[in-house]
Amino acid sequence: MLRIKTLFLGQGLPRPNCSSFSSSSADVVIAGGGMVGSAAAVALSKLACMQNRKIVLLEAGPEKKIVLTPEYSNRVSALSPTSVGLLSKLGAWDIIQAARIGPVMKMRVWDGCSRAGILFDSDGDSQKPLSYLVENDLTVKALTDVLGDCGNLEVRYGARVKGYQLPSKEETENRPKEEVVVELEGGEKIETSLLVGADGFRSLVRSSLGCDYVGWEYNQMGIVATLVIEEQEEPNMTAWQRFLPTGPVAVLPLCQNKSSLVWTVNKDMARDMVDMEKETFIEKLNKALVGKEAENSIVNSVSEGFDLILNSFLPSKTGVEHSPPVVKGVFNRAAFPLGFGHSTRYVGPRAVLIGDAAHRVHPLAGQGVNLGFGDVDSLAEMVEGMVTEGGGLGHHEYLCQYETDRQRHNLATMVGVDCLQKLYCTDSTPLVLARSLGIMATNAANPVKKIIMQHAG
Repeated sequence: MLRIKTLFLGQGLPRPNCSSFSSSSADVVIAGGGMVGSAAAVALSKLACMQNRKIVLLEAGPEKKIVLTPEYSNRVSALSPTSVGLLSKLGAWDIIQAARIGPVMKMRVWDGCSRAGILFDSDGDSQKPLSYLVENDLTVKALTDVLGDCGNLEVRYGARVKGYQLPSKEETENRPKEEVVVELEGGEKIETSLLVGADGFRSLVRSSLGCDYVGWEYNQMGIVATLVIEEQEEPNMTAWQRFLPTGPVAVLPLCQNKSSLVWTVNKDMARDMVDMEKETFIEKLNKALVGKEAENSIVNSVSEGFDLILNSFLPSKTGVEHSPPVVKGVFNRAAFPLGFGHSTRYVGPRAVLIGDAAHRVHPLAGQGVNLGFGDVDSLAEMVEGMVTEGGGLGHHEYLCQYETDRQRHNLATMVGVDCLQKLYCTDSTPLVLARSLGIMATNAANPVKKIIMQHAG
């Protein structure tokens, strides 16, 4: 259930003319026009209480028209049901759905060093997808289309920020007397009551807040590509992920004969993987998905006995099948660095961080953009409270409520993902045995699987 569902402006209400606002001031400035920043701009501009206020979205890059082609982009996100709900309220999901989406009805995850695995599937008879694979460009395009209909929103492309001047706040103050000053490289200054930092993991807004940032780079790169897969009898609606000692490899459904690849490899392997001949790459990928060379015979022997015990208590339990689609072709290969990062504070005087500006996570669980959209949801609720309850934009108590709400959720997810990354990047027999028995027990315990899916969704 989305908390902001009742806060949006209904159709037919008058919208203000942006030309009546001074270019040197805005009620809210959002830095960063990616998926999360654009979603925040739409969410805040559609709040009924914000209709007579001005919102400015600053995007450093030039305006570009995104045109979908038959060839899929290599950068996709697995949007959770909660994220889809938010995009629906913003008016973007209908645009996305009308273009193309890849529903995920099942997700099979298994260990490359043993035969242990787990199956996540749709709950009960509802047959609702676990997630939807959507190209990042398509999500941005849909949100950009919606941005154009927001009369109280000004989007500035090519707006490079030179610096932010944040006001000082006394301990007894809930709202600083002064406003944030945004200085653009061209010399223009914009004063604002609330600054929203959605400017990525190298966030200038976060640096300006001066808060501590805990982060590190993994010695890994993510190889992304679009795959052509062998035609199957069943619809291509299963996400496959295998954990190898070098990192997880995931094949995610786009349409009946195409899937998206996210393959984590060691940094020293990445360039060769991107540049190698297609035939060689495809051979290595298919081997990574089904090869048994890395399996530990001792662990497999113990696991078989444990499986018999599980079956004696849960006779209806079914094993996890390992039959990913055969890859026949690959295009649009690229590599990007992987890292972990978390800001100790999400807020400051009249300022707030969302998305990668606040947190950066390994893509193995596909939660990066979903955490960001969750930030947008919570922020919209807090902004509505600031305005309607009389506190005013930038009220620190509401910002702290947002911080508490999001850190409770984000930290649990991020620590879990980081622990998984470290647990599976080893072929040590004791650790392989522990994780194999753990994943087998989890697969047998449906209530535990439901809790995991509810947290991720």
